Amino acid sequence: MAKYMAKTVLLLLFCQGIHADTTTTPESDPVVTTRKAAPKGQGQVIIEELAILTPQYIELLCNLTDIPNNPPYMTGYWTKDGKEIENSEETINRNNAQYILKKTFSIQARDLGNYSCVFRENDARVTFVLQVPVMKDKRDKPVVSYIGDSVVLVCKLKHMPNTWNWYKANNTEKELINVTADPLKYKILLNGNETKLTALNLTEAQSGKYICSAEFDIKASESQVELKVLSYTEPLKPFVAIVAEVLLLVTLICLWEKCSKPKHSSSTADDVYSEQTSKLTHDESNGVENNTTRQRKLEH
Repeated sequence: MAKYMAKTVLLLLFCQGIHADTTTTPESDPVVTTRKAAPKGQGQVIIEELAILTPQYIELLCNLTDIPNNPPYMTGYWTKDGKEIENSEETINRNNAQYILKKTFSIQARDLGNYSCVFRENDARVTFVLQVPVMKDKRDKPVVSYIGDSVVLVCKLKHMPNTWNWYKANNTEKELINVTADPLKYKILLNGNETKLTALNLTEAQSGKYICSAEFDIKASESQVELKVLSYTEPLKPFVAIVAEVLLLVTLICLWEKCSKPKHSSSTADDVYSEQTSKLTHDESNGVENNTTRQRKLEH
């Protein structure tokens, strides 16, 4: 542990419009802070983001001022990821109208997370986000390319890692991409805080998720991007599907017309035949009636 340098982060917290000020010791390892203020009622919640590159001891300090009535003491404690840290509660005596709560933490990879100092009486708090540098420009949509083409995948960081590695996800595991073993499939370019993976002569088997990993002393920072390799006929599939649907519709219409036409003709013929039969019967009936009438006349 002797090789880990201690850091001091000083945070000044004011009740009337919360204000934060952060300082670090000059000899400390790089710790970059980013301050965010989010509204909460009439006050604010202060969030300090600290990029941790190496395992280290770090002292977090909160200074609460401008408390009404200035009570002689207050109670403070610390939380990690929302859970109170055991045995971290302490009584804070007033010192020149200030209440100072501080604690030193040993930060290894498993200790990264969100640390908050909390003053129990008024629930005033500050949250320190301790994490490895995060790649901000992550892609939500996949990179699309075609069989036989080449594509370049890029990862960037503000901080220079010890080294970069590229992996291809395989179900729940990841496989290290070895450019020496596959010189015709992949090329990797390293340029300080940036790395590029070039996938050559793409095949459908190269589709999948690719993970770039920036290796730091404390932990790796990772980002992933999905690559989809399509055949050149792939964009035509929606058009082919539409044409197929149109042809099917036309075929069904033709079949319907073909099936319904004979029925219509037969029905018409039956109607004509029925009409003619009816007319003929009617005419015959008239003839019989006329003959009967004539016979009657003759008898008379």
